[in-house]
Amino acid sequence: YLAEAMGYASAGIKPPKTATTFELPDVLIEALYADPDLAEAFRALTPGRQRSYVLTLATTKNRDTQVARIARYRGHILAGKGATER
Repeated sequence: YLAEAMGYASAGIKPPKTATTFELPDVLIEALYADPDLAEAFRALTPGRQRSYVLTLATTKNRDTQVARIARYRGHILAGKGATER
């Protein structure tokens, strides 16, 4: 296996990346639409960091809680951090 991996590396062959897509919650879409600075910062995040916010919002179904979480994480998003980063 090692020789095979070294052959791939020397030939510059990399495994194909699969594009993962996830659906943004409606409350997040509305918040991004209402706040252009937040939208720009959110788009600049890596896909993994974007996904962390989607998962954080998906853990609750209460719209008021989702809005509160977006407000709480606004500073993190503007700073380029994920939902679980300090």
